Parts: sequence; C-alpha cells; structure tokens
Amino acid sequence: MKKSLTALLILVFLLGMCAFSLRPLGDSLVVQDPLEKADLITASSGPEYRIIYAAELYKKGLGAVLFYTGGYSEENQRSEANWSKYLAKITGVPEEAITIDETSVISTYDEAAILQKYIETHPDTIHSIILVTDAYHTRRAKWIYQRVLGEGIHIIMAPVPFDRTELSKNWWSDAKSRRFVFNEHLKYLYYILRYQFSTGSFQRWLSQFDRF
Repeated sequence: MKKSLTALLILVFLLGMCAFSLRPLGDSLVVQDPLEKADLITASSGPEYRIIYAAELYKKGLGAVLFYTGGYSEENQRSEANWSKYLAKITGVPEEAITIDETSVISTYDEAAILQKYIETHPDTIHSIILVTDAYHTRRAKWIYQRVLGEGIHIIMAPVPFDRTELSKNWWSDAKSRRFVFNEHLKYLYYILRYQFSTGSFQRWLSQFDRF
C-alpha cells in the first residue's frame, strides 16, 4: 500500500513537472492585448466562433466597422465572407456596419493584404484594428498583420477565450491542440523566413508552401 502511494505521488509529481515545462511552448504563441476601442474589428478566417466573437466585440462598442474575408468554399458550398456576414447579423450587428471581401484567401498573409487594400481605400479613417483569432494563432497573426499594414496601424490582439474554442490551454492534453501548437511553431518560423529573410527566386519558390 505504501509503495503504491509513493508511486502515485511520483506520478503526480512527474505529470506536474511535465505540464510546467510544456505550458510555455503554447503560451509563447499567445498575444493578448488589453481591449480598447478601435476603428475596425476583423476576424481571421476559420472556425465560426472567431466570427461570432468579433461580432460580440462590435456590439460592446469596441469598433465602428466589422470586416470579414473569405472566398467561395467548395467544401462548404458557400462564400465564407457572406456566411460571416450572416452570422454577425443574426447575433445583432446591423448590416451597414459589416464590410466583406470575397476574394479567395489561402493564408493569414492574404487576409492581411486584403485588409490593407481596404484601409488604402479609406485614407485617414483607420488607424487601429482589433484582430480576433485563436489564441495559439495570435503571435504569427500579429507579426504578419503588422508587417503588411505597417507601424502606422495599431493592432490589438483579441484571442477567443479557450472555453469557447476547440483548443485547450493544456495543449498537450488533446490531439487537436497538440497539432495546432506544433503547426503554429512551424508556420511562424516559415513566415519569418518567407517574408523577412528571403528574396527573389528563393522567395517565389517558398510561396508554393503558403497554403500549408
């Protein structure tokens, strides 16, 4: 009995140490800024909870415009931008407050570039944005949005709370979270290589991996 209890205590200790050492790998991907009012709120394409959370932030008075992107999805048989608009409307956002762009996107960079075009067509009106996405996607998203939009745009990261997503703060505890964290580390390194340290033909060669 005493040996069993000792073994159990050792196991609990090892699991605790494992969690203590693994958590920073996920936390290093998370950027959460204090929420403040911005000129525009946007959500990175993906799960519907991102779209709805962005709409809720609008209803709290944190932005003047909701901006959604997303082209036609063969898998879902719909325009993703239009679907986002529909979701925002049924949560209570007035139609006139929602702007969409149905250009097809394959990456976070594409979404940032589309938003940049929108900002350019509305000079001197957008100086700050709230960007909604999954927590583990926030660091890469902020890095690329800031690079595309420039330092003149203040970016406020608003990750969807974990309890409203399909991911876990204890990311090592389930397969989906483990894949997400692992992939985000790879994608972040890829983005730095692709958009900061590569040029010319090498950069063009790297572009074939953008959709992954």
